[in-house]
Amino acid sequence: MEQRSQPFIDALKQLETTGDVQPIATLFADDADLSNPVVKHDAEGKAGAASFWSHYRSSFDSISSEFRHIVEQGDVALLEWVSEGTMKGRTIRYGGVTVLEFGEAGITAFRSYFDTAQLAINS
Repeated sequence: MEQRSQPFIDALKQLETTGDVQPIATLFADDADLSNPVVKHDAEGKAGAASFWSHYRSSFDSISSEFRHIVEQGDVALLEWVSEGTMKGRTIRYGGVTVLEFGEAGITAFRSYFDTAQLAINS
């Protein structure tokens, strides 16, 4: 059985490789809520998702995520991941957990948790 989170993972890999936000943005419901410790955006839903993922991708020179563990139960998925790439010319590696909530219209919530110090944001 295919995991409900697999389309998200595939679209994220496409975003990381090509910068195209549409495949990932279309997975979100019109009233979706997205959050993580560093990406700021003003809108919710598909427009908010497009803005969020555009800001996410533009934060990195290059980025690639690997999913280590995926647990799904009902309408919730927990994804443990590690991402590697470059940011402002510096090599970065950081890991965390993402929570996805699903509804009939798509992903209704995206919350990502990680230690921002791993990105050396303030240096």
